[in-house]
Amino acid sequence: MDIKQPYSVKSYKQVIAKKIEWLWYPYIAFGKITIIQGDPGEGKSTVAINLAAVISSGRTMPLDKAPSAPITVIYQNNEDGIDDTIVPRLAACGANLERVKYIDEDDNAVELGDERLDKVIEETGARVVILDPVQAYWGSNTDMNRAGATRPIMNKLATLAKRRNCAIIMIGHMTKSNCKGLYRGLGSIDIAAAARSVLLVSRLKNQSEIRVLAHVKNNLAPIGESILFTIKEHSEITWIRKSKMTAEQVLDETYEEGSSKLDRAITIIKEKIGGGSCAANELISYCEQQGISKRTLNMAKSKLNIDSVKRKDGWYWVINTDDEDDDDDDDLTEAY
Repeated sequence: MDIKQPYSVKSYKQVIAKKIEWLWYPYIAFGKITIIQGDPGEGKSTVAINLAAVISSGRTMPLDKAPSAPITVIYQNNEDGIDDTIVPRLAACGANLERVKYIDEDDNAVELGDERLDKVIEETGARVVILDPVQAYWGSNTDMNRAGATRPIMNKLATLAKRRNCAIIMIGHMTKSNCKGLYRGLGSIDIAAAARSVLLVSRLKNQSEIRVLAHVKNNLAPIGESILFTIKEHSEITWIRKSKMTAEQVLDETYEEGSSKLDRAITIIKEKIGGGSCAANELISYCEQQGISKRTLNMAKSKLNIDSVKRKDGWYWVINTDDEDDDDDDDLTEAY
């Protein structure tokens, strides 16, 4: 005689609805899996390191307004040297190294189904786990291309993220196919399907010094705007501005963003001013040499909320740190 297994039937009316808690809206949520993918050398690991630095030190997330409290991060990296690469990069990006933890893999490599992930989250109170690259953590016996092999592991990882209310960020390589962004991740499509958010890191085709972080998929909120950035020495990132470019346009070899000179002007201003000020004449002269018009420079000035300030030796451009938009609409011909 067959023994029936007990089961429970519930009504959705019994469930108390709750809001998604965001680490970085609408890109990364707590309690969920996020994938950041890109081709080799495009900057996805640099993005991961910069995010770890920002999160661990409690600074403002890229192009956000309000800073948050410092959060402990587990950053597992299987490709770079800890002492000669990872630590110097984290330090250069301003990380609180005391809050960035890792599991020692010298004698025993970490795998996605590893119980140590659960234990280290509990012991450290970490709310963010970064696995870079995730391909290194599947285990030697797992066929990434088989849904039957990857689905149970992804389900276990999703359960861990939910139970610990921890954001799990998987850094992944991409295939060389011409498929859409969601299907270019290595391995079974079930991997991307289990993630609630998938982000793409790539270079602009017409300006290789400018990179873009583009939203490929989002199950929790509207697709976020793409974010343009540059990578400085020692892996520091300058976040430039948001863009209407889609992930498909980023991957399209023939697509060029119409405002490329504006992007270049914004990049120049941010690099010249840094965290302080720069002589207006110097900026104007340099941009003219780069083929950037005064009109485009004015547009960049407005987007960056820059003030024109008169000093003894001439006009200076100064970053306006007020929350409200800058009311300074002076034309370059009137106020340098």
